Amino acid sequence: MIEEIKMDYERILIVDDEEITRMMLRRVLEEAGYAVLEAVNGLDGVEVCLRERPNAVLLDVRMPVMNGFDACRAIRQEPAICFTPVLILTALDDVVAVQLAFEAGATDFVTKPINWALLAQRVRYALRARRIELQLRESETRLARAQRIARLGYWRYEMDADWINLSEELRQLLGGAARGMTGRELLRHVARDDWPRVNRFIRDLLRDRAAENEVECRVVLGEGQIRSLLVSADAARDERGQVNTLFGVAQDVTERRDAEARLSYFAHFDPVTGLPNRVLFRDRAAQAIAAARRKGNRCAMVKIAIHQFQKVSAAFGIAAVDQALLRLADRFQSVLGACDTLSRFEGADFVAILADIHDAHEAALIVQRVAHAGEEPIRLDGRELRVATTIGIALYPDDGADIDRLLHHASSAQTRVRELGGTGYQFHTADLHQQTMARLSREAALYQALERDEFVLHFQPQLDLRRRRITGVEALLRWRHPEWGLQMPDQFIDILEETGLIVEVGDWVIRQACQEIRALPLTVSVNLSPRQFRRPGLARRILALLDDLAFPVERLDLEITEQLFLRDEQEAIATLQALRDGGVRVSIDDYGTGYSSLGYLKRLPVSLLKIDKSFIKTLAEDRADQAIVRSTIELCHALNVSVVAEGVEDRRALDALAAMGCDVAQGYYLSRPLPMDRLIGWLEEASSAF
Repeated sequence: MIEEIKMDYERILIVDDEEITRMMLRRVLEEAGYAVLEAVNGLDGVEVCLRERPNAVLLDVRMPVMNGFDACRAIRQEPAICFTPVLILTALDDVVAVQLAFEAGATDFVTKPINWALLAQRVRYALRARRIELQLRESETRLARAQRIARLGYWRYEMDADWINLSEELRQLLGGAARGMTGRELLRHVARDDWPRVNRFIRDLLRDRAAENEVECRVVLGEGQIRSLLVSADAARDERGQVNTLFGVAQDVTERRDAEARLSYFAHFDPVTGLPNRVLFRDRAAQAIAAARRKGNRCAMVKIAIHQFQKVSAAFGIAAVDQALLRLADRFQSVLGACDTLSRFEGADFVAILADIHDAHEAALIVQRVAHAGEEPIRLDGRELRVATTIGIALYPDDGADIDRLLHHASSAQTRVRELGGTGYQFHTADLHQQTMARLSREAALYQALERDEFVLHFQPQLDLRRRRITGVEALLRWRHPEWGLQMPDQFIDILEETGLIVEVGDWVIRQACQEIRALPLTVSVNLSPRQFRRPGLARRILALLDDLAFPVERLDLEITEQLFLRDEQEAIATLQALRDGGVRVSIDDYGTGYSSLGYLKRLPVSLLKIDKSFIKTLAEDRADQAIVRSTIELCHALNVSVVAEGVEDRRALDALAAMGCDVAQGYYLSRPLPMDRLIGWLEEASSAF
């Protein structure tokens, strides 16, 4: 079904398969003064866009028939609508979907949960940017048509006769060619690799579609000599408006291009190492900072000073110093990422910009590899040379928002290294350096935590709202470190994920939770990490573990997040189906923090859905939260999916959930997560409390 509203002002096309989402988007946009068109899937959306030519499109990602990415690509392939602004609706933390959206040609993205107050502003910004782009295109077109270049060798091509007349200067330029020749004969002089560009230029010129009236190509003369020609052209038309003649000039720009290439290289690259020099480095650093600002990431300025080079010069000579610098440059480059830039500033000083990093810990890992690369011995003339490095690090935006400030702070950090002993690395701020070292210490401790039996489980009760009794618990991981005490998940889960330890620890959590809860008449919920879920053979391993423990499969509930379906939905469905066939229940955790789409519940074999605590916190007062929770519960029940509400912190929220028909509640109002010994006592006291 497609609904349309004809208005005289700017029109926005909403393409989304969920009626509730379309309704809310329509209300916000109409209140902002826009007319609204609607489509329920990507294919209908493209058709409406072609027919109605809206001013902008809001596209959901997950839709039947055609998804948002394919619909965006289809719009970009249609000349009549290819420049229409397209805003993709995606999850807040879904970096993969954002990247795919821009690759498909999206103008911008709007994150879910949608900030309704800012939505109209995002649309208004996209429309304003489009108007500016159109004005620029018109200006560039007028400028290109106004240009006239006429110098040096002249040529004229009569199309009816297929004959090119060459001036004397151009004949000499082509090595004494004949006064005239056919188009095919002239094309034989053009380097074969340039044929497509030349043919495209002529074709566009004939169709009056040429963006410029000149093209550069290489011509092959006698004995394989190659020259570069800058060819300018224009078209003459007959009385019917048909092109009958092409004419223009050609200039030999070979020496100019060679000189430009040499000047450009020496202006931007170090002649010894081939690395970018200061000039090019500043440009790359500016790009890295701009990208970090755009993505909300960090980048790191790293200054590397090499010691012992005065001794190398005295013992081996200048040539040996250059050779050593070249080898060090190669080593440093080998441990940096493809997006990072390494530069030699002067002498034995290198500077690197680490692009697209997330935190100081990530920068420290890369710098450690750089330091280790510098410590490896260098062999010169059969002798071994060892050098040491002093490295200073400054982070954007923490330590500065521009190149000069970051370089200054990285130098300050280098000075601090020298004061502390002369070698190693240091961050600009002592606090940050201590935090980074603490992070590395925490990572090292986690590698031994499982072996030392430092992980423990706490259990948070879950209340059946119909029967008013505790029927299950959620197992939550804690880390009891001998020195640091009890560590909460936000202090170590990210490290487990990044290092891959989460797989081994996650398997331990499932086994331990089943063992501890086995004697109680309760179900137990366990969170599955994305790494665990994507590991081959998940269902087989879990069912084998339950069989080994003699734990009833129907008492285990595995909690997964919406993100797991984004990479490979079919593979996810196969894994979930294998678990369900084995009798294990699966629930969707943190509903409302990702795509917030109930559409996948029709396709996925899941038994429960857990509404995120952000919707429950103000449930008693917020009518919008009440509407969202109530509709979610009703839709889930229609699909035979039970609903669990997380984050219940007061009696009013509990009663409201019960009145809405919610199945299970969980939160601090009932109980905080408890170790097993305290849980048993709590269960005895709470048997009649609800």
